[in-house]
Amino acid sequence: MTTASTVTGAHQPSVPSTSSTREPLMSGPLMPAPLIRVRKAPGPPVELLARVAEGLREVKPLDEILDDIGDVLGNQAPPASECEGLNQRLRADLIRLTRIALAAKKDKDPEVSALLQHADRLMSEDVPADYRLRLGALRRMANTANDLLERLTKTGGIKEVA
Repeated sequence: MTTASTVTGAHQPSVPSTSSTREPLMSGPLMPAPLIRVRKAPGPPVELLARVAEGLREVKPLDEILDDIGDVLGNQAPPASECEGLNQRLRADLIRLTRIALAAKKDKDPEVSALLQHADRLMSEDVPADYRLRLGALRRMANTANDLLERLTKTGGIKEVA
């Protein structure tokens, strides 16, 4: 077996030669790739991006809305100590579902429209101090949120927006 050596005379490891000679993969001097100029279009303003990012941080997943509804409508009534937190969460849930309905333009649906009006009335009411009355108000909000979520799912509003 013979070995091939390089013409440059530099010491490199010898490579066994074969009976056929192979052409080098590239011949001639290496050329640099041409420069491509990419023009970057201006993006949205930083303030808009910050607002969108903040809004996304505040978005509550739909399964959490279902959890809130279940906490109120479940077999066991929530304790009085949890009512204020549930009230705030259900109000936020109704606002989120209202925004979804409006964004998906489902407010034209008569049933969705009626539910949105009912949600608006419920959110404008003060929460009673008495536990039983407060629980009744929470259950009305939870039922409305559940009905609205169900109707938006049926009409495709949830799929379009959420």
